[in-house]
Amino acid sequence: MLIKAILVGLVLGLCKSEWIYGFPQVGRPIVVSTLTGLFLGDPVQGVIMGSVLELMFIGSFPIGAAVSPDYTSAGAICTAFAILTGGGKAVATAMALPIALLGGFIFIGCKLMNAAFGQIMMKYLEKDDSKGASRIYIMGSVFTCFVVYFAYAFVCIFAGSAAVEAAVNAIPKVIINGLAASANLLPAVGFALLLQMVITKKMSPYFFIGFILAAYLSMPTIAVTLLGIMFVLVMVTSQNNQLAAVENEGGDENEF
Repeated sequence: MLIKAILVGLVLGLCKSEWIYGFPQVGRPIVVSTLTGLFLGDPVQGVIMGSVLELMFIGSFPIGAAVSPDYTSAGAICTAFAILTGGGKAVATAMALPIALLGGFIFIGCKLMNAAFGQIMMKYLEKDDSKGASRIYIMGSVFTCFVVYFAYAFVCIFAGSAAVEAAVNAIPKVIINGLAASANLLPAVGFALLLQMVITKKMSPYFFIGFILAAYLSMPTIAVTLLGIMFVLVMVTSQNNQLAAVENEGGDENEF
C-alpha cells in the first residue's frame, strides 16, 4: 500500500503542478484518473472513472480568485479508492464531492503560501538578483503545488484505504445500488452547470437538435459532434461574408 500511495501522490502532485509547464490541462479528471489507473495497473477502470468524474465536473473551472471544487484531487484519489476497494463508480462518485471540496480548501492555503513566497521573491528582485528570484519561484511552486498535494493524496490513500474499504463493505447493498443509480444522473448535473454559463436563446435550438439526433435517431456521439462542427463552420463563414459585404458597402459610400 505504501508504494501505491506514493504513486497516487506523484500523479496528483505532477498534475496539480501543471501551470509550471504551460497549463496543458492534465489536471482534468479524464487525464488524472487515466494516469492513476495506469499507475495502479488498471488503466481501463481509470478511463471509466475519469469519464464519470469529468462529466460531474465539466462545468467546474477556477476563474480569477474564485475557488471551485478541486476536480484534480477528486480524479486521483477517488479513482484510486475505486480501484483499490473494488467499489467502482459508486464509491468514486460518493467520495468525489467531499474530496474535491477539501482539495479546494487546500488550494486556498497554497495561494496564501504562494503570496509569502512572492514577498521573498520581490526582495530578490529589488536587489536585481533575478537568479535568486527564479530559485524562490521554483521552490515556492514545487512546494505549494507538488509537495502539498503529494502529501494530501499519500495520506488519503495510505491511511484511509483500509478504513474506506471497511466502510464500503459495511454499507448495505441497497444503498450502494442507489449510489450507482444517482451516479448516472450526475453527468446531467455537470452539463446543466455548463449550459448555465454558455446557453443562449440563439444557441438553444442547436442543443435540442443534437439531443434529438443522439436520443431518438441513435446517431453516434462522434457523428453529432462532427455535425455540430459543420454547423459552426457554416455559421462563421456566413457571418464573415455578411461583415465583408457591410464593409464593402461602407467603402463604396465613402468613395461616392
